[in-house]
Amino acid sequence: MKKVRCAIYTRKSSDEGLDQAFNSLDAQREACEAYVRSQRHEGWKLLPQRYDDGGISGGTMDRPALQSLLAELEAGRIDMVVVYKIDRLTRSLADFARLVERFETTGASFVSVTQQFNTASSMGRLTLNVLLSFAQFEREVTAERIRDKIAASKKKGMWMGGVLPLGYDKTDAGLVINKAEAEIVRTLFQAYVVLGSVQKLKDYADAAGLRTKQHEFASGRVTGGQPFRTGHLYQLLSNPLYCGKIKHRDQVYDGLHEAIISEALWIRVQDTMAHNRVARKTRKNAANPSPLAGKVFDGQGRSFYAHHARKGQRRYRYYVSADDQVRLPASELEQVVFNALVHRLQVQHLPSKDEPSQRETLNQVERLVVGSNELAIHLAGNDETLPICIPLSQRRRGVERKLVLDRQNTRRKLDRVLIRRIIQAMDWLDFIKAGRSIGDIANDQDVSPSYITHNLDLAFLSPRILEAISEGSQAPHISAYQLSKISIPVKWDEQDAIFLS
Repeated sequence: MKKVRCAIYTRKSSDEGLDQAFNSLDAQREACEAYVRSQRHEGWKLLPQRYDDGGISGGTMDRPALQSLLAELEAGRIDMVVVYKIDRLTRSLADFARLVERFETTGASFVSVTQQFNTASSMGRLTLNVLLSFAQFEREVTAERIRDKIAASKKKGMWMGGVLPLGYDKTDAGLVINKAEAEIVRTLFQAYVVLGSVQKLKDYADAAGLRTKQHEFASGRVTGGQPFRTGHLYQLLSNPLYCGKIKHRDQVYDGLHEAIISEALWIRVQDTMAHNRVARKTRKNAANPSPLAGKVFDGQGRSFYAHHARKGQRRYRYYVSADDQVRLPASELEQVVFNALVHRLQVQHLPSKDEPSQRETLNQVERLVVGSNELAIHLAGNDETLPICIPLSQRRRGVERKLVLDRQNTRRKLDRVLIRRIIQAMDWLDFIKAGRSIGDIANDQDVSPSYITHNLDLAFLSPRILEAISEGSQAPHISAYQLSKISIPVKWDEQDAIFLS
C-alpha cells in the first residue's frame, strides 16, 4: 500500500493562552493526530515535524510555519496537509485558491478533520470554497464592526490609539499633557507663524536642539528622540489634536483631551500653510505655463480652459472646450500660433529677434478663435480689422483633436537638437564607411553603441525631409524626442508620410 505522508498545520490568531501547558495549538494537533491514526488503513503516516503559527492572523500568508510547510510541499516530502478547520489555513478566498493550486501542482491534497472533506475530489473543492466564503465574510464583518466602533468613539472625542504624539502621555483616562513636550509643540507653532516656512522652522529646531518624541517599547527597543525632519514638522503642524480636536477621515470632532495651543494660533498656522501651498503650486506650474489660457474660443464664442494631465514623469497640457468635447494639444496649438506670428513679422519685414521668445510672442494674442476650417488670431492693440487666419482641418483622435495645418506659408522654430542629431548620424555613417566599428566610434564619442544604432537611421532621411527640417516646416509632432520612440522606414515615400504629413 502506498504511504501517504501527512503534515499537520495549526494556527491561532492571538497569542493569548499560548503560554499554557496545553493550549489551542495543542488541542488542534491532538484532533488532527487522531484523524490521521483513523486513516492508517489507507496508508496515512504522520510526519514528526510541527507546523504551528501562534498569534498570527489568517488574513496574511506571511507566516513562518506556513511558508516552511509550503517549502516542504514543493520539495515533494508531503502528500497530505491536515488541519482542524479550513480557516486555520487561511481566511482569504483568493489566498486559498492559490494554495489549492500549489497543492495540485505538487500532487498533494488537503483535509479538514472537523468538516469531513478533502480537496482530492471536485465535490470537496466546491464545499471548501463555499465554507471559505463564509469564513471571509465573517472576517470582513468583524473588520466593519471594528471600523464602526472607532468612528463612533472618535465622534465622542476619544483618542483611539496609534503612535503617541509629541506633547502627550497615555493613561487609562486617555491623553494627558506632557508639560516638557507640550512646550516644544507651542514653540514650534509660534515659530512657524513668525518664520512662515517649514524649512526655516527645521533650521530653527536644529539650532535650538529640539527633538522628536522618544518611545520605549516593552522589549527595551527605543525609537525617536531625533532631530525633526520637514515631514515630521508638516505632520505636527497639520495635526488638529493639538488644538483639542479629534480627526476621523475628513471629519473633525471636539476631543476629550486638553488642548496644547489655542484655536486662534491653530487657525493662523493653517492659513499660513495654505498660502504657502498655493505659492508652491504657482511656482511649480510656472515652468509649464499655458500662455493662451483665457484667450481660446470656438466659433460660437465658447471659451476653452487650460488643463494638464500626467502619465509617469511626463506632463501633457491641453486647451479643453467648455463642454469637454474638444481637447486640443496645447504645445501644438501654441506652436502653430507662434509660427504664424513669426511669419507675419518676416513678411512685413518688421524688426524682430533672430529667435523670438514664444511666450513674448504669444502675449501679443488677444483672442484666438478655433473654427472648423481656419484659425483666426486677433492681436492685442491691433488697428487692423482683419485677424490673421490660418487654414486648418481637425482630425479626431478620441476626445483629442489633432490640428492639420496648411503650412505653405508658416514656419516652426528650428529644432536645433534634431538638426544636430542628424549631422551626428551622418558623421557616424562616414566613419562606418571608412571601416571603423560602432564600438570604436562609441568609445571615442563617449556614448553607448545602442545609442548610435538607434539614431543612425537619421542619416538616411530623404532630401525633402532634410530640407523641411532645415526650414522648420516638418510635421508638428516631429522632434528629436519623438524620433527616439519610432522606427524610421527605409523607403523615402514612407518617411514622407511620417515627417511631412
